[in-house]
Amino acid sequence: MGEALMAGEIRAGERRQRRGEDPERQFQWVVPAGRKASIYEDLTLDTQPSVHRFLKSGYHCSFADGRGTWDDASTALDVVTWSAFRDPNELWERPYYQQGAQCEREIDAAVESARSQGLYADVDPDWVAFLRRDGQVPAFVEHGIWAIATRRSRAALSDALTHGIVLYAAIKQRQAQALVIEGMDLDDAFGDVTIEAARERWLREPAWQDARRLVERMGTIRDWGELIVVAGLVVEPLLGVLLRRELLLRGALRAADPVTPAIARNAQREGAWWQDFAVAFARFAVQDPEHGAANRVLVDGWLEAWTPETLAAVDALEPILDGAPGTSFADARAAVVADQRELVAAATLDPARPAVVA
Repeated sequence: MGEALMAGEIRAGERRQRRGEDPERQFQWVVPAGRKASIYEDLTLDTQPSVHRFLKSGYHCSFADGRGTWDDASTALDVVTWSAFRDPNELWERPYYQQGAQCEREIDAAVESARSQGLYADVDPDWVAFLRRDGQVPAFVEHGIWAIATRRSRAALSDALTHGIVLYAAIKQRQAQALVIEGMDLDDAFGDVTIEAARERWLREPAWQDARRLVERMGTIRDWGELIVVAGLVVEPLLGVLLRRELLLRGALRAADPVTPAIARNAQREGAWWQDFAVAFARFAVQDPEHGAANRVLVDGWLEAWTPETLAAVDALEPILDGAPGTSFADARAAVVADQRELVAAATLDPARPAVVA
């Protein structure tokens, strides 16, 4: 027994020498993006098994048709190794929950302040009418994208990609819930603010039908790579930012609304994370040393296929924005189109390609 312990101590000492007396754990099977592995890399990488990494004898479970647990054909894109992708902002569970908790604290504080300090009385009555009519309708956009991203996340071919899509889906649902809960608070303050009325607007109001059609068509996407590109480089920067920043945030600030800015501002912060993720993903795919040229053709095709329909949904919302006090559809559209062009360029794609941005 003593000899075994001694041998163990000797081996441990040899390991410490090989590590250069560095107390940090070293995972030599992971190649970090920087000099040392970050906490994000330590806790995320290789949490999803792959036959391209260590499962040399194949997946332990397969579908009835012979496909393994993960299937390379789940995306038309191809790269040398999907395991090399990293979220540029390195979001993982702890900071995700910390940020979400801080967001909810800010919203709760805004609601409490509005009630206790009588701030609801200062809100522009025309803005209150808008909130009754359309303030909760964007929740249906967020909820629809949540349902789509949740389904597509299962097939992604690396842990960092699956992780990112899952967090994106969770963020979409939290944003939808924030708008619905705000509606309950507004109903207490002003009356006649119901999710049932918002649902009818989503289903019947002509101005919202192109947006509803767009979200429903996103549900036909089976390729998780296409979903990242379409959601991150087209739908979110055009339609999502139009609703969150140009309509809800700018409109609320001009109308002395004390609560909606807290919701929209945090939603914009979360949206910026996803756009960064999508830009990094597109750049990773189109700059792959072996498959980059073919990937670029695919990504350009997705942009050309989805941008006109997304812009049609944006344009259909003109009466909604112009009907809200303090907002200008023309200015809002110009702003989101310019921002999207910058995102596409940042992904090393051509923002001037025909039909990519109008």
